[in-house]
Amino acid sequence: MAVARLTTKSKFYIDLAYWEQRGRNFRQELYDALCETCKQRYSLEQVQLVDHVHPETGQVQKMDALLDCASAECGNAPEFLNPKMPLTRAIFRAFLASGNEPLSAEEIYARIKRGSPNVILKELSSQQMEDDGITLL
Repeated sequence: MAVARLTTKSKFYIDLAYWEQRGRNFRQELYDALCETCKQRYSLEQVQLVDHVHPETGQVQKMDALLDCASAECGNAPEFLNPKMPLTRAIFRAFLASGNEPLSAEEIYARIKRGSPNVILKELSSQQMEDDGITLL
């Protein structure tokens, strides 16, 4: 089987099944990252699905309200992608801000404006990112 060569255009996403298989709580991680407005609006304990409208395609899909809020509100706040946070945290939050849409290293760089697409690609391939369920599409 041929292995595809990773480039800065290769797409990655957070594999939620990975979190579940390892007994980790993705919703807790997501909730901890939310802005205060979203934390007040939604409960960690109560799973609520909302209609999420994709900003580019207009396609409507059901999405966990926490992830929708991270995407629609928190992701636009400057402190959500704080320049002082570790690069791996900023990368993870870029996925949250995108509603977990598949992103390339170039797209992540455009969001976080740190490192370079090549540095981000290296981080995406790291054990720490794998432990966070970051998976090649």
